Amino acid sequence: MMRTLVILGPTASGKTKLAVEEALARNAEIISCDSMQVYRGLAIGTAQPEPELLATVPHHFIACLDIHEPWDVNRFVTACREKMEEIRLRGKGIVIVGGTGLYAKSLIYGHTLLPSDAKVFAEIVALYGDGEGRRQLEAELEAVSPREEIPADVLLNPRRLLRACEVVRITGKPPWQWHDKPLVASPEFEQRILLPDFAQLKEKIRLRTAQMLRDGWIEEARCAISNGLLETPTARQALGYRDIGEYLAGRGAKSQEELQEVLANRTIQYARRQITWFKHQHPGADFVF
Repeated sequence: MMRTLVILGPTASGKTKLAVEEALARNAEIISCDSMQVYRGLAIGTAQPEPELLATVPHHFIACLDIHEPWDVNRFVTACREKMEEIRLRGKGIVIVGGTGLYAKSLIYGHTLLPSDAKVFAEIVALYGDGEGRRQLEAELEAVSPREEIPADVLLNPRRLLRACEVVRITGKPPWQWHDKPLVASPEFEQRILLPDFAQLKEKIRLRTAQMLRDGWIEEARCAISNGLLETPTARQALGYRDIGEYLAGRGAKSQEELQEVLANRTIQYARRQITWFKHQHPGADFVF
């Protein structure tokens, strides 16, 4: 059986184009490993593949969910395994591509899929938005794990913090204590991680951000926000839409030029976090510089 190629890397690193090239060479179909490209109505802001690329090779998990539907690592891994089996039954190869590190890691290294509970999560979200709620949630984690053992991304990323607290409330243990076994990739996967020169990547992100705004990102955000994007369970975390919402409301950036700078910087910060993740969370991968 041909190994499944997994192409990972930070945003704007050229993953999409490479995935299509590899899929054509391997008679393969593409599965997106991106937590936000799965949503309809966010094509520009999440940099979904252009229609001509989608028509060239079958793609899965692109624009297939309404923004009000939840999508998380458990759902992704379960759905991805099912889709991989469907593709193999068609006699086709598989290329997985994306930048959502936790999704890829959980699939490749076979991490335990931790439970979730919509009611518990809603309670945590409500607490997070209530004054000292963030500090209370951090205290919940510190009660079951020394602060120095809490991964930095959990304390920096609200989404990770909320999910960690949900797992603690359900299981009594934080995610990193469930996932403390050595990382050993399944032999069915061939990992290729793109790590471009960061200075060049930053310039590419700035150019792409300007193009996304020219393509209509502000109007796309206006429509999505009017449809309740910022109150959705998962899609609200899509990068940049909240900043555009603030701009449209007369807060935040004072001009489109200033908004472009805010969005570019936000994306650059995200790319930096992605690079850090991929360097440390994927032993055995082939890094392409």
